Amino acid sequence: MTGESTTHDPFRTRDTLATPQGQVVLFRLARVEEAGLARIGELPFSIRVLLEAVLRNCDGFQVTENDIRNVAGWRPAGV
Repeated sequence: MTGESTTHDPFRTRDTLATPQGQVVLFRLARVEEAGLARIGELPFSIRVLLEAVLRNCDGFQVTENDIRNVAGWRPAGV
């Protein structure tokens, strides 16, 4: 989505992509993996979508760095 921004990006995941329609903001899950928080390829698609959402909405108050860590560290019950 264009025009979205975040002021709190603890894992430096925010990036932009130039398109013919203009700049698009995106959040690179690979940077969460580089920070040692998760193996992105092992997370279910739904958890990856949730992780991108908490990265996009991280403001340090309602959505915090700890929330990102909790989602990235998701494990199925019984494991």
